[in-house]
Amino acid sequence: MKKRIAFTLTWKRIAGLLAAGVAAALAVSLSGLVSIAASSGHFAPVGWFLHWTMQNAVARQSLGISVPVDIDLSDPALVQRAAGHFATGCAPCHGAPGIEQSPVVLSMTPHPPRLEGQIGEWADRELFWILKHGIKYSGMPAWPTQERDDEVWAQVAFLRAYPTMSPQTYADLALGGERGTVDEEVDGGKTAGLDGITADALTDCARCHGRDGLGRGEGASAGAFPVIAGQSEAYLKATLQAYDLGFRHSGFMQPPASRYPDEVLDALAVWYSEQPLPGPAMPAQSDGAQTTAADRRGDIAPETAMDDGIPPQIFPTANRSDAAFSIEAAAGGLPEGDEAALLDLGRTIAEQGIPSRKIPACDSCHAKEGRAKNDLYPYLGGQPAWYVDTHLHLWKEGTRSGTRFAHLMDKIAIQMTDEQIEAVSAWYASRPLGQ
Repeated sequence: MKKRIAFTLTWKRIAGLLAAGVAAALAVSLSGLVSIAASSGHFAPVGWFLHWTMQNAVARQSLGISVPVDIDLSDPALVQRAAGHFATGCAPCHGAPGIEQSPVVLSMTPHPPRLEGQIGEWADRELFWILKHGIKYSGMPAWPTQERDDEVWAQVAFLRAYPTMSPQTYADLALGGERGTVDEEVDGGKTAGLDGITADALTDCARCHGRDGLGRGEGASAGAFPVIAGQSEAYLKATLQAYDLGFRHSGFMQPPASRYPDEVLDALAVWYSEQPLPGPAMPAQSDGAQTTAADRRGDIAPETAMDDGIPPQIFPTANRSDAAFSIEAAAGGLPEGDEAALLDLGRTIAEQGIPSRKIPACDSCHAKEGRAKNDLYPYLGGQPAWYVDTHLHLWKEGTRSGTRFAHLMDKIAIQMTDEQIEAVSAWYASRPLGQ
């Protein structure tokens, strides 16, 4: 007859088992025998288990995420907006079209994969989660700021376009079109994305903003970037410093702003403040043609512009009704889909404000007279509507800062409805640059 061993589980015994487990783990760690060498890699079952765990974590923790209704991941402007960040933030590890990964990167454990064949395995929400939060113990960093979901979605849009991107298209989008033939740069001995791209600060900026500060992108990708040409030197300098110190949040701008010393940032501010602004606006195009970078620059070669001076430029404006909107009407709603009414509402907010909602006239600070009194106030005329709209919402949410006068917008934006923000953004986008 078999004897049974009596065992009573008590709290003391549970505590003892836990203490023994901790002691065993500490002993193994103290022994120094655990292999942590990247050169040894993982045993296949261990590598599979870790990757499976990561996939499950991303899938579960991204369940509450969905693409915002106002974001189109196929928008070429959104793809263009994130291309430059990919070149300096992602390509150094993952490579890029026409650019091999460095042997140094391939010696990591786990080593970053090339992305061409990986993107399709992840849902949009999962890509967003990985980009925003990063992955521990893998070398995959989190987004430089957790305050700018709009930028993360732009990077998702870029990744969606990435698998079918040719080397030349990638060079045009991500490297400012100034890199020459991509084949010349394909060298596994270099760290992809960093081989000379960041050597010159102005070239770094020009990949997105252009050397003229008017922003890169043509056709459907026009207006992908805010225009910085002709903004005051003081405003540009203070803004770069705010990015550098982390006072103003942007995963796109904080890394380059912190990459260079103060004297280089000062020189960049001087350069872009001295770039000429376009001339008077022209009526809106009636044939539905899209604005292009050539429209902004006068369709002339860069070298011609630098030799002979940039000629008067023309910018399309949106048609608007001549009917005046009262301040009371501006505080209320608008007929849905009425573009003329939307622009009139925006004009009212910009020129008169809405006193009943404690919204002052935007032009009181941002028009020429207001900027003459304080050179830390930027012009808004001609800026892309998405840019003004995005930043007003950031102020409304309490996550936007910048120069020492940025706090003035906190109490204004919080009073504005989404419709009013859309209207004033559309109005300034319809105006000539610099107004």
